[in-house]
Amino acid sequence: MSENANENPATGPNPSDVLLSKREVAGRLRITVRTVENWQQRGILPFVKVGKIVLFHWPDVLEHLRENFRVCRRTHKK
Repeated sequence: MSENANENPATGPNPSDVLLSKREVAGRLRITVRTVENWQQRGILPFVKVGKIVLFHWPDVLEHLRENFRVCRRTHKK
């Protein structure tokens, strides 16, 4: 299956799935918009700014998070 299920082979990725607003990124990551802004300022989330509009390229966000952060697993002490 394609990485992006909404991708049309003839036209490419659906733009609404690729460039996201702060609110859309917050929803996908299950965090608040304020946390998105904090992470944006700290360089945790890559973004594009055009004038006053801030957009996030979703594939770049996922790649950046995968490359720079890891999942921590709980260890149970017995």
